[in-house]
Amino acid sequence: MVNLNKRGDISQPFTYLFGIIAGALILIFLISFAKGHVNIQTLKSSQESAFYFDETLTLLTAGEDVYKEINTPIKRNYEISCNNLIVEKSKPAKLNSIVFSPKKLTSQKLSVYSKSVLFPFKIANIFIISDPSKRYLFVFDDQTKDLVESFKNDIRIKLPSIFNFQLISKQSLLSNLNELTSQKITRVVIFAHFNNQELTKLSQKFKDILVVNYNEGTGTLKYISNSKDSNFFSLPLLYGAIFSEDHQSYECSRDLLLNKLKLLSKLYNQKASLLSSPSCPYQQASTILNTLDTSNLEALKSFYTSLEQVNTILAGGNCAPLY
Repeated sequence: MVNLNKRGDISQPFTYLFGIIAGALILIFLISFAKGHVNIQTLKSSQESAFYFDETLTLLTAGEDVYKEINTPIKRNYEISCNNLIVEKSKPAKLNSIVFSPKKLTSQKLSVYSKSVLFPFKIANIFIISDPSKRYLFVFDDQTKDLVESFKNDIRIKLPSIFNFQLISKQSLLSNLNELTSQKITRVVIFAHFNNQELTKLSQKFKDILVVNYNEGTGTLKYISNSKDSNFFSLPLLYGAIFSEDHQSYECSRDLLLNKLKLLSKLYNQKASLLSSPSCPYQQASTILNTLDTSNLEALKSFYTSLEQVNTILAGGNCAPLY
């Protein structure tokens, strides 16, 4: 006898199998949708954090020496390169401020220090960012001890928690190399005199060494790890160099500041022309502003001194000061 239900009996397992496959596909779709939604929300939150970060820096430009903490609800990964900021995996956001910082920071709380750069008029506020996980050694000798102590007091008074650094004498450093290399030192900053043999010995122990030759607010820099030389024309820039990621990052931010100096010099030159008077040396100021050379450290020092002297004469001679 033929069983008329045989076909139905055979198709029933396929129906169950189809239902399982369809259910699995729907589940996969829902999981993918949920993950995509989370990624979109994370990206949106990261972009909002980048916007908030930039807005906070902009607000801090009103002060001279300002310390601020940027807090977020969760710990975030920040990547700062010159004037670009990436939060988590967001698209790079262009910062309107000049920032000196390690390249990568992971924190729920970022500490930011804003300091005005005067040369001799105000160029801009720069922003120095770090976190306590970064550790620095400032090395001094008998000739530079007082200088380094003044840096310590300047930073510690204004920045009680942002920078983690230790002062150490050259003698103590060389005597305790093995102990110090076992610690996580981000950078060794040398203000003392070291000969080439001593520097070679240090470079075998520490991967990041910065040699500073300081001279009354200006000076030269030597990055031992990649044999790169640079310079700074104000004390805030020295701080920027110390806490920047590397030579390239520092020079990129420094050059942004120099570009602002060029722009402002042109504006002050126009102002000097408008204020021109036979009894006031505005023409002298205009000549100085026209000869600005940002490629030469000695020329920059001369520019600063000369313009400051002329402005002092203007202010003391019944003439409107230039700045």
